[in-house]
Amino acid sequence: MILTINDFDNGRYQIPTNPKQDADLMACIQYVEDCYLPKLFGVELYELFLADLLLPVEGEPTEPRFIKIFNAFNYQSDDSCSEFVRSEGIKEMLKGIVYYHYVRDEPTRVTTVGIKRTDSDNSTNVTAIWHDITSRFNQSVVTYKAIQYYICHSTEFEYTEYKGIEQKYNHQF
Repeated sequence: MILTINDFDNGRYQIPTNPKQDADLMACIQYVEDCYLPKLFGVELYELFLADLLLPVEGEPTEPRFIKIFNAFNYQSDDSCSEFVRSEGIKEMLKGIVYYHYVRDEPTRVTTVGIKRTDSDNSTNVTAIWHDITSRFNQSVVTYKAIQYYICHSTEFEYTEYKGIEQKYNHQF
């Protein structure tokens, strides 16, 4: 796994949890990594990335072509109509997607008597628009697309196994 619960302790994607919620957050992390990374790379390149990720130090790639896309980067292709892309790195991308999925589902919980919405005398639930989770997801999609653009246009490294799938932005309405 790339992410841990500690990755959400502070910063833009902070998710305060208690010990009872840690299992839910870990399940969300696992879901996002298992679902989004194969789509980002395509199955064959994902399996190579995953094998490299699990080598000496779990959670960090060692192969130069994977290190390049794992970390944040700026890239501009060499052609005359070059496009500039910025990637925040795979870890930040995943944090934004986990944040979106976890926080989106947090106001409701499945109980033995049905689905319940949390309520409090001292606070009011806010919508996804007010919480800004959609824009955080979309920031992750910008990185997702930047990584795919780099994979397709890079002359520095070859990613011949790439068969990724486009990720769409999420719209608030």
